[in-house]
Amino acid sequence: MSKEKVAVVGLGYVGLPLACLLADSGFQTIGVDVDRNKLEKLRQGISPIEGNEPGLAELVDKVADDGSLTPTDKMSDVVSCDAIFICVDTPLNAANRPDLTILINVTRELSKFVRKGMMLSFESTLPPGTCRDRLVPLLEQGSGLKAGTDFSVVHCPERVMPGKLLGNMRSVERVLGGIDAQSIKKGAYFYSKVVRAELHPTDLLSAEICKTTENAYRDVQIAFANEVALLCEQVGGDAYEVRRLVNTCPYRDMHIPGSGVGGHCLPKDSWLLMSSAPFAEPRVMPAAREINERMPIHLADIAVQLIKRCKVPDPKVAVMGLSFLRDSDDTRHSPAIPVIDALMKEAKVVVHDSFAREAHNAPLVRSMEEALKGADCVVFVTDHSEYAKLDLAKVKELMRTPNLVDGRNVFNAADCRRRGFTYAGIGKG
Repeated sequence: MSKEKVAVVGLGYVGLPLACLLADSGFQTIGVDVDRNKLEKLRQGISPIEGNEPGLAELVDKVADDGSLTPTDKMSDVVSCDAIFICVDTPLNAANRPDLTILINVTRELSKFVRKGMMLSFESTLPPGTCRDRLVPLLEQGSGLKAGTDFSVVHCPERVMPGKLLGNMRSVERVLGGIDAQSIKKGAYFYSKVVRAELHPTDLLSAEICKTTENAYRDVQIAFANEVALLCEQVGGDAYEVRRLVNTCPYRDMHIPGSGVGGHCLPKDSWLLMSSAPFAEPRVMPAAREINERMPIHLADIAVQLIKRCKVPDPKVAVMGLSFLRDSDDTRHSPAIPVIDALMKEAKVVVHDSFAREAHNAPLVRSMEEALKGADCVVFVTDHSEYAKLDLAKVKELMRTPNLVDGRNVFNAADCRRRGFTYAGIGKG
């Protein structure tokens, strides 16, 4: 008996692990992407996602070696598939409005290859109502078939985080929205092959609202923690100690403050949710976005004040961390980007990151010693594991002026000051 055939369109942080897991679960899998360099790496069994991703490199090598994953840039290769999973970007434009250009173009192109009995799953995060108002009509118009009668449509929004891609995809519960009961049944069949956790069936709209709401909620929680951190700086408190104490109270879950919110999801999903109801006049979510967007600028302002206070010629700042998340190569919407841009107006900037692949406006170095040598201020934006292991005596010896700005609570303030640093940090007065 021939293998069932599936396709994954978009081989990024969501699509690549999904494609590999489907291939490893017994499906003959087509992986579609426009990035030919990425496709060539996959053909060679090399994961294009770097950073600490447990098991991913090995799984990419396995499915490439056994031929169960076929990378291609030809959309027409999906024509004989039983299921297609769409995992493409849904970014914002400059006005914080959803830009669905990629998704719409992909859906329009896919509609030419939809056939009876096929299932299409949208994993991309969507503004509520997108499936009903835009995607299903496109699929029906292009195929001449009827969704729910001739083919199935589900929305199973991803719930992964860089650094935990395979683990999240296997073990985190999922919401499975469908256009009808048969679609949900088909979706459950395919997803049960890779997801070991519970699948929660619902309608398409509820799935769309759920995904954007869960990330908007987390963004609001982080903003609250950041606002408490700013208050602690003003009154001389320690927001991390306050958080520890608050969370000893039942039903409290204060989040960790820091240098900002990054990644592909949290900075945009509140806007995706709000875009679907423009007359609702939300207040909390826009305020949270404003607070979290301000944190990198606040961190840079702290560094600038220290630089100006020491009055050295041609100051140098070492920015530690370009990716948004510990031990990841993902720099999308990283707080380090506005930090770098702000600091470059005041000093020479050198950026260290062992994982990030491309520089942003300032030199990116792999050697911490190179970044720190002669620096007048070191700014920790990301809490990469290697930073917590730094020998502070060696750091002080390398720097010209021992100013340390801690955006992620990497170090103990009192310890840094005992060692001769001028220390300042988010949430520490």
